[in-house]
Amino acid sequence: MDYQSEERGTGGPVDLGSLLLTLWRHRWWIIFSTVLVTCAAAAVWQLSRPIYRATIVLVPASADQGGLGATLSGALGSIGGLASMAGLGIGGESVETEASLAVLRSREFTEKFISDKQIMPLLFEDAWDAKSSTWKDPGDAPTLARANKLFNTGIRTISQDKRTSLVTMYIDWRDRSQAAQWANELVDRLNFEMRDRAIAKANASLGFLQKELETTQVLGTQEAINRLIESQIRQRMFANVTREYAFRVVDRALVPDRIDKVWPKGSVLLPAGFILGGALGIAGVLFFTWIAALRDSKRSKENVVSG
Repeated sequence: MDYQSEERGTGGPVDLGSLLLTLWRHRWWIIFSTVLVTCAAAAVWQLSRPIYRATIVLVPASADQGGLGATLSGALGSIGGLASMAGLGIGGESVETEASLAVLRSREFTEKFISDKQIMPLLFEDAWDAKSSTWKDPGDAPTLARANKLFNTGIRTISQDKRTSLVTMYIDWRDRSQAAQWANELVDRLNFEMRDRAIAKANASLGFLQKELETTQVLGTQEAINRLIESQIRQRMFANVTREYAFRVVDRALVPDRIDKVWPKGSVLLPAGFILGGALGIAGVLFFTWIAALRDSKRSKENVVSG
């Protein structure tokens, strides 16, 4: 490619006409670059392993417990300190939702899911020897901490609409069936976990309140404690009989269609390859033209000095 200087000097203002003329003279290099990068993008599109997205939509179930909250609030009255010692309190719906989401995102919850499902070999497929069912390099075997980070940054996405309170969880994975299965099972596990925690908390509160009831002689306090005990019994009953304790499923995750890929997308890759290829071609022409101009300028100065 024979690049010649299109300007007399390299420090003057850019001549748009000369610039366009230079690009036109070397248009075939620009076309070649555009076609080459576009073909590379097309190859990535066709050869890359597809990633699919399973989506599950949830709504906080804490609103269903409004009656229990009202009963508890009325029972607190003048024994707020005692109720606080028993682990009781009135938390808003948003507090319960945020607590459930925190558990869903937590390292302990995620690592237990990964361990129970035995998906470490799937997450780190390149490091796993399927024939011997061992890690290729036992000294550098992936850890649950690495798996948790990968799962939270590259596979699972959780978003919450503050206006509608709807929570949406996405699972991006190469196996369409597994993506939907994981999404649904994560929610089922979360509801089971939050239900167990509520039952354990209610049992602990009941034990404390019953001891206090045995020791107090004040009739008003006894009545208030009895109302607290009643509310905790109702809370425990509600947790025991409610399957969707933390979140109710509005739309369960279904297996995505084969054509519904998150990656790669031809509608993104091909235009991006076309634009990038053209930009690289133009940048290359301008760069080598500039180098040629510098070289010619240097030769001109040497000829003046030698003459």
